[in-house]
Amino acid sequence: MLAALSACGGDGDAAERSVESLKFIGQTVLARRSEFSGTVVGGLSGIDYDEANKRFVLVTDDRTTTDSANAPRFYNASLTFDATSFGGVSFNSTFALKQPSGANYPKVPDLLTADPESIRIDPVNGNLVWSSEGERTLTSTPQRLINPFIREIKPDGTHVREYTLPAMFQMKASETGPRGNLAIEGLSFTPDRLSLVTIMEGALFDDAATPTVSTGSVSRITVFNRESGLATAQYAYPLDKVQATPVPADQFTVNGATEILAVTNERFLVLERSFSVGVVGNQVRLYEINIKGATNVLSVPALKTTTFTPVSKRLVLDFESIKTQLGGVANLEGLTFGPKLANGRDSLVLVADDNFPTTDSLTDKNQFLVFEVVPAP
Repeated sequence: MLAALSACGGDGDAAERSVESLKFIGQTVLARRSEFSGTVVGGLSGIDYDEANKRFVLVTDDRTTTDSANAPRFYNASLTFDATSFGGVSFNSTFALKQPSGANYPKVPDLLTADPESIRIDPVNGNLVWSSEGERTLTSTPQRLINPFIREIKPDGTHVREYTLPAMFQMKASETGPRGNLAIEGLSFTPDRLSLVTIMEGALFDDAATPTVSTGSVSRITVFNRESGLATAQYAYPLDKVQATPVPADQFTVNGATEILAVTNERFLVLERSFSVGVVGNQVRLYEINIKGATNVLSVPALKTTTFTPVSKRLVLDFESIKTQLGGVANLEGLTFGPKLANGRDSLVLVADDNFPTTDSLTDKNQFLVFEVVPAP
């Protein structure tokens, strides 16, 4: 793999990149529990584009034996599309993610299990960097408190190093730190190749309550120095309220950030995904945010007890506007710029985590979406 890889789909002109709106090109939905090279394709939680080698990398959050018998892994894939149509997805190779010991990651309930949520290509050395959300399960015996992490691996899955997370990200049995399944969810390298930026899906216990159908919440965006792996800044991200009332009204709901993608060194795209039990599909919105002018809260242990300025956000696309055209919006979690289109504009690719369903589902499916990026005038 070449050292000049881009983590954002060709960063030679990324500093000038802008995203005013999106034009839908097409979608591909893979058959449920498709197989490739002895693995079950599913749980696709992160995607990135390798400009140098003209391929996409995807990571799966396959954690349990009911998901599949395979170890957590990533795929190399090809997507065939142009400005008018999306021809499809083909998988080229797959590699297991490796622990620092060199072993594959085990499945739940092993305390060394991982929960892969995002994957990016390091723009300097061509390695892969991925995040695990960790786990907080107090009802099991013993309790399962697994810290989230960000790790760098070689293209064959071999472990290289780990980024140093601030202490606030340590899982605890007390109601402080991250909530279960709401920790580090998205990653992106900045176009200047100096920083790795990550976003939490939801609020720390110390920061806010989780979103409801009437109120929003807040999560944290953390900036890491790519070379040292140390956190240098942190910003508050305002989460929307839950978008749909569950049926019955007292059932489970969630709204959280599922991915972040650098547009410039200060502006990013953020996916927000809302889900409510009893409602078909997911409610997804794509925002452009700007960290300029936001308060650096890296040294603030509890946002609920302080005053701060969050990042600004602008709606780019409410996927409800194309829900009928798509036949439903799945659990969109992966986001990347793809290859340039023939007209010189960027492409934008999204992928959904299907959660390894046992029956066909409009809510949970392997959905790939491709858009043309309309730049600012």
